[in-house]
Parts: sequence; C-alpha cells; structure tokens
Amino acid sequence: MNVPDGPLDIGRFPDFLIIGPQRTGTTWLHANLREHPEIFLSRPKEIFYFSRIKNRDDPKFESADLGWYLRFFSDPLWLYTYKQTMSLTRYRCPYRPRVRGEATASYAAIDRDVIEDIATLKPDIKVIMMVRNPIDRAWSHAKKDLSRNRFRPLDEVGDDEFQAFFRDPYQMQCARYAECLENWSACLPPESIMVGRFDDVATRPEEFLTDALRFIGVSSDPRFMPPAAREEINPTAAPTVPDRHRAFLEELLADELEAWRRQFA
Repeated sequence: MNVPDGPLDIGRFPDFLIIGPQRTGTTWLHANLREHPEIFLSRPKEIFYFSRIKNRDDPKFESADLGWYLRFFSDPLWLYTYKQTMSLTRYRCPYRPRVRGEATASYAAIDRDVIEDIATLKPDIKVIMMVRNPIDRAWSHAKKDLSRNRFRPLDEVGDDEFQAFFRDPYQMQCARYAECLENWSACLPPESIMVGRFDDVATRPEEFLTDALRFIGVSSDPRFMPPAAREEINPTAAPTVPDRHRAFLEELLADELEAWRRQFA
C-alpha cells in the first residue's frame, strides 16, 4: 500500500465493509443499504483495492495508492444534490451520512497481512461477511461467470469447464469460510464482525437488514426499509445443482462442507 507524501484525509476511510465471497448476497445487501440517508456507499460498488493490492501484474490492477482509494468516498456535488433531493422526497429528512462503506465480495479471501493493514488504518472498522452453502455458492458463481456473463446457454458449458472453474484456487479459497473468518477475526474484535447468511436474505430479509443497520450504527427506523428488500437482486437461472456437478462438488469440497455444517449452517 502506498501512502502519499502530501495531506491525506484518512477520515474518509470506510467505516464498514461488506465482504463475500461472490454469490452470497453482497449485491442484495448493498442495494438495500445505498438509499439509507445515513449511509454513504462507494461508487462503484466494488473497488477491489485490497484484493488486488498484492497482484500488481493483474491486468485489472489500478492503483496501490491510498489516496486513490479514498477518492471513492466522497460525493461529487451533482450526486450529493441528487441524494439530498431523493432523501427529502422519500423520507422527509436530509441525506446526512454517518458512516461510509464499501462492498467488495473478494475481500473475504484476502491475505491476513492485508487485513492487518486495514485494521491499522481503521481499528474500529466493522465487517459484514456473507456466507452460503459452499456447493450452492460455487454453482451460482460458475453459472454467472461461464454462462450469463458470456451470453451463452448453460447447456453449452462443458463439464470440463465447470470442473476447472470449481478447482480454481480462488474458488477453493471462497469455500473456506472458516479460514476467511479466522483471518478477519485475528485482526478485529468479535463485536466488529457480523456474519450474514444467504438464507436469511431469502427467509427473513427485513429482519436481517434491520440487524445490519444496527450493526453498522445507523437508524433502523422502519421508514428506511426499502421496498426492494424482498426482491431478488442479481439472480441466475436454474438454481438447482445438477446431480453430476453436486457429486463432484461434494467430493471436492468435503472438508469445507464439514466446516460449513459445524460453524455456519
């Protein structure tokens, strides 16, 4: 991480992070927090700063400069004006952010030394880590990346492609929720971490959202509950995992499934 020599407004560093991994409900949570008048969320949703900071050869790497990162945490005048108007119209109260946040799903799997840097910069940062059954998460992620994002039918994706995707080192790390949580827990106190379950989004969305609002320290007044709280966000079709892929994943992720059942299910 590069810290510029000149003045740096560290006060803009996020107060909370929504981490995934992908296909665990982070987009839903982000979508339902971004309209709250006391919350500022970065644009774009995912900055990937901390997940790419050690991979500077990655073609998607943009910057290791902390000042560059912090520029995502203030509203340009036009956007501030829009949010103020929307808040006054919708809630009859001003847009007055009390907390800043970012939602980058891949932060769930970053290395512990990067988490240590985050904790050093913001010791009281709060983290919402979303989790989901490892098989369902892997299948949903594969469908999105191999089918939907490539604009091709699911039945055109070969089993060898799916299996290569499932074996990818990053995908394997995504399934290790216990290890990811351990890394974050080693750097932050228990009260700074909230674990959210994908099933809660489906079965008790309003209650879960209320819990999240209270956790990050903003008003949970029912008037701030967005109508979209019960809507599915960023879905993929055909949620049922085909038997052959389920059998493959059950063998591949046997240890991760056991940890899931013991700690999260």
